[in-house]
Amino acid sequence: MKPITVLVADDEINIARIIEYELKKEGYQVLKAHNGKDALEAVRQHRPQLILTDVMMPIMDGYEFCRQVKGDPELKQIPFIFLTAKADEESRIYGYSIGATKYLTKPVNKADLLKAVNLRLKQAEQAKKLFSQKAKKFENQLSVVSIFSLLDMYSIGGWTGVIELNSPQGCNGKIEIKDGELKHCTINGRDDQDAWLQALNCKEGTFVAVHE
Repeated sequence: MKPITVLVADDEINIARIIEYELKKEGYQVLKAHNGKDALEAVRQHRPQLILTDVMMPIMDGYEFCRQVKGDPELKQIPFIFLTAKADEESRIYGYSIGATKYLTKPVNKADLLKAVNLRLKQAEQAKKLFSQKAKKFENQLSVVSIFSLLDMYSIGGWTGVIELNSPQGCNGKIEIKDGELKHCTINGRDDQDAWLQALNCKEGTFVAVHE
């Protein structure tokens, strides 16, 4: 079986080497780039199954790199994880809105790294299966299909629609998506940054996802 390829994009060479070492020990094949422009070229050439990217990089930062990949119909199904020294809530929400579903704080430890990589690949696989069903409406438990798998599904399809949430965690409301990008979120009558974070962290309850 061909190994899964992960692209690591980080201008801090030592951090990139450490991540490469840990991933290779687990059987992953690793590509490296040290700025967003080179990373984008590597994605187009090698089509990795997962991208780990620093946020702050020269020439092209991680957000723009993610936006470029997600804007390409042939690449947008590739899942992203952001690496960052720190990130305010507004930056995190922006990252989520353009296609990332996890932030790892540097320096990242091995356990957190491998857990995030494995989970993100699982979510991406869930999204592909949902997308392949070609249904207009999906209903299930958030414990079975994660909110990020749903968002991936909309991203892959470039869909417009709504995800309605009903959760015992108090996460009740909806996420509105336009052409595969998050546009608006209302949870318990609120539509601020906390509503976004609450929705994205919702792991229990039910959802109904509808797309045009």
